[in-house]
Amino acid sequence: MKIDVTLLEGQKLQASFGKHQIISDQSVAAGGDESYPEPFDYFLASMPLCAAFYIRKFCESRGISTDGISLTQEHATIGEDKYHKNFGISVTLPEDFPEKYKKALLAAANTCTVKKVIQAMPEFKIQIAE
Repeated sequence: MKIDVTLLEGQKLQASFGKHQIISDQSVAAGGDESYPEPFDYFLASMPLCAAFYIRKFCESRGISTDGISLTQEHATIGEDKYHKNFGISVTLPEDFPEKYKKALLAAANTCTVKKVIQAMPEFKIQIAE
């Protein structure tokens, strides 16, 4: 997938891909006005959103209601390296969620594409376009 980024006014940026656009901004401390999430915030949100997608698909395929299901993600820095993070996603289920499906539901959430790409340690290359 190709993503084109345009620099907007202030610290705002717009990423365009397919039929979609995402605008980001920076905190006031970084020169922005916090009118949109920062790029790292979009990255953070992509993980629980992806897990929730697979949980929804799991439930829908079994006729299980998704009412009352929610996810919460938290992260912390590991050691001295501020980029080394530990992520935890907690899934809250309604009391009547079938016990026999809980382990399988977590297995479905763990098939999240975002998680798998991160775990595969992607390579990045930044260069000047010719």
